[in-house]
Amino acid sequence: MSRSSSPFTQLSSTPGARWAAYFLATLATLSLERPAAAQEPASDKPPEAPAAAAPADAAPAATETVPAAPVAPPAVEAPKPAETPQAPLTEAPELGENERPAFQLRAGHGDRAWSVTLGGFVQADAIFDSTRSYTDSIGTSLVTRSDTYAGRVGRSQFSMRSTRFSLAFEAPVFGGVHPSALFETDFRGNDPETTTEAAHYDNPGIRLRRGYVELGNDYVDVMAGLNYDVFGWATLGQPNQIFLRHTQFRLSHRFGADGPVSLELAAAAVRPAQRDSAMPDAHAGVLLSVNGWRGITNPSNAGIVTQPLSIGVSGVVRKFRVDAFTPPPTQNSNSVSGWGFSLDAFVPVIPARNAEDRGNRLSLTGSFAKGAGIADLLGTGGGAEFPTLPNPAHMSPPPAYTPDIDNGLVSFDTQGVLHTLDWQAIRAGFQYYLPGSGAFVLSGNYAETHSNNVGKLFPRGGAEIELLGRVADTTRLFDASLYWYATPSVRLGIGGVYTQVTYLDGEKPHNLRGTGQVLYYF
Repeated sequence: MSRSSSPFTQLSSTPGARWAAYFLATLATLSLERPAAAQEPASDKPPEAPAAAAPADAAPAATETVPAAPVAPPAVEAPKPAETPQAPLTEAPELGENERPAFQLRAGHGDRAWSVTLGGFVQADAIFDSTRSYTDSIGTSLVTRSDTYAGRVGRSQFSMRSTRFSLAFEAPVFGGVHPSALFETDFRGNDPETTTEAAHYDNPGIRLRRGYVELGNDYVDVMAGLNYDVFGWATLGQPNQIFLRHTQFRLSHRFGADGPVSLELAAAAVRPAQRDSAMPDAHAGVLLSVNGWRGITNPSNAGIVTQPLSIGVSGVVRKFRVDAFTPPPTQNSNSVSGWGFSLDAFVPVIPARNAEDRGNRLSLTGSFAKGAGIADLLGTGGGAEFPTLPNPAHMSPPPAYTPDIDNGLVSFDTQGVLHTLDWQAIRAGFQYYLPGSGAFVLSGNYAETHSNNVGKLFPRGGAEIELLGRVADTTRLFDASLYWYATPSVRLGIGGVYTQVTYLDGEKPHNLRGTGQVLYYF
């Protein structure tokens, strides 16, 4: 006779469920662990003194009963060091109304503790566009021309690809050095051109968003890995500013961190824009912060934090060594240098005491950047590409030039001379937390990029006249959003984005995007 199994027994028979049950049991064991039971606390009353014993030669009165000598209580053996009750691993601090406790596991005590903190959010987006210009991310894509069918009809998209997961590690201080590391991922991995729509949205590729090791001490902080760039001071934390990440080796130090004003210096060797240049990019910057003047912001959807009023200046220098604009095989290279500078600011117009102080609070951000060969750092490029090789002998097939560098950074003129593509960007934004609890947030941004020499490299009537309809020298973006923090862990939002580009032939198509968003923070 077969024994009927319960639903739990049936569920736990699958390998995945057994692993899940094991994981949950382990977490429960860690979280429910209690220190050894402490002894009863001593009474606040002082112990009563024992009655004095009668002298040995004193005879008791005939009518009195001689009391028995008091028996001393047995001595309580002091607990051995190994048996001394241990303090809890952590004591949960009192949280504000909008704060969420960190999901953290710790091992060890005091300065010898190791910890790992789980973070991230689940994000669901509903996106509606007036043209077929973009996927779920706008990125560096251009608005489709209005003289095409794709530029006159729209599309809708539902996406979970922005969902994010992170693990932050902390190790004990050793020799004055505080080691830490971060691993952060999302689901915006690069898709091959053959990826179907179903795979793009429902089975997205995982991507390393950030991952680095940091060694901090009293003199210099050393960071190695994939992190936000020094150029643009992305730590100011607004998406309307330069906000890119590259693998780098960075040295930095913050002077006056505990004072009213602090100054941070940083320099980094960064992954080169062109590996064949054989030279890493060089970033450096200075960030001035007024620590007593703080405002609230929501950098990169990662949650509301406070930041001081900050003004940053940063720069980049890079080298390009591009294969000569000649038919293959390659015989030599042409060299040119790139450069850029950026001025960035975060200004709390209506300051906040802390992240809980949200009602009627206003913060502004802004940046101005300019440079040569830095389109990738500005999130632009205008769709610039390399021209086709001359074919005076009318060869069939015609000779093809294969560049050893990404498009949008440099190009060749009609004489085969290499030039950087020069760009400048202006960006400004605000975040206003409405009066009351500050649960409603209104934000807006404006960004514009423009190139002064793209049109000169692809002149009207030139040999590459067909590129005039594919390359743009100006892009503009306006966006506005309204968010509601329904609970400390749930945010709902709606928004709109207007984008416009100016192609070299004068065409100015635009796209309207409407968005709905749900985030769950953990």
